[in-house]
Amino acid sequence: MKNNYTKFIFTALILVAGLIGYSQNIQFTIEDAKNTNDGSFDYYEADVMIQTIDGQADFKLGSGQIYFNYNTAAFGMNIFANNGFEVTAVYNNGEYFLGELAGFTNFYDITTLNDNTSLRASWSFSQGVSSGAMTQLVTSTPRKLIHVKIKYVDVNEDPMVSFEDNETLVSSCRDQFYTACGPFDSPSTSLDCTNTVDAQNVNTQFLDAMFDSSGATLTNKDFELITNISLYPNPAKNILTINTKQAIENITIYNIMGQKVTSYEGLKNNKIDVSLFSKGFYILNAEINGVTESLKFLKK
Repeated sequence: MKNNYTKFIFTALILVAGLIGYSQNIQFTIEDAKNTNDGSFDYYEADVMIQTIDGQADFKLGSGQIYFNYNTAAFGMNIFANNGFEVTAVYNNGEYFLGELAGFTNFYDITTLNDNTSLRASWSFSQGVSSGAMTQLVTSTPRKLIHVKIKYVDVNEDPMVSFEDNETLVSSCRDQFYTACGPFDSPSTSLDCTNTVDAQNVNTQFLDAMFDSSGATLTNKDFELITNISLYPNPAKNILTINTKQAIENITIYNIMGQKVTSYEGLKNNKIDVSLFSKGFYILNAEINGVTESLKFLKK
């Protein structure tokens, strides 16, 4: 009997461990980043994509909120002060997911924009009709969610646009997404999803959504400077290598908020372990022969 009990506990632990390690979820990415000009102003533009991951079933999307970091040298301290941040979702046969509409009825409200800090923007969307009226599904194939357009104050500066998914900086920033609510068999716009006995009417929250900012960079090439320095791989996950034939005197790394993360003197092998860095953009200042060069890299 004791052996059977031990086997039961062991089997249960394996099952629990499997459940913990396997999480159905959603992921957001950035694609087609580019600089544009309308004849008067310069802009950074990109598409935000959504998809299911880890075996998550297809679903109808409800509400959500995304936080964006940006370089204030490129876009200013408050991108809302001069109408510098725009979100659009032109449907055109389903091209942008949140643009779905019927006649003059928008299925989503995508107009809520806020400043979270002087270098972070918050954008949210909300469900405007019942899930019964919706036709679009989030699937494992990436779909265009929205198009983002940010006005430059200095187009020569690096945009450094990225998702903010660090919950020590923004509480629950990965937990802001829900399935659509409302009866599946009716286009009713009554969205009371709390006081119902029908489980189909209740929205479901996604916890710890995944974000990938690697597509936000304007080029995938290494950043080659006049001293012939480059960083690889970029984005980096574990080890970042500084490629140069010259001796590096000092290295200082700053995060996107301009805070010093770490520094080195006499770096060996020109390799830096970034495995414990939070995901996001960083600036690496390298001093060579008394001249300091700045390079950007992304920790994924």
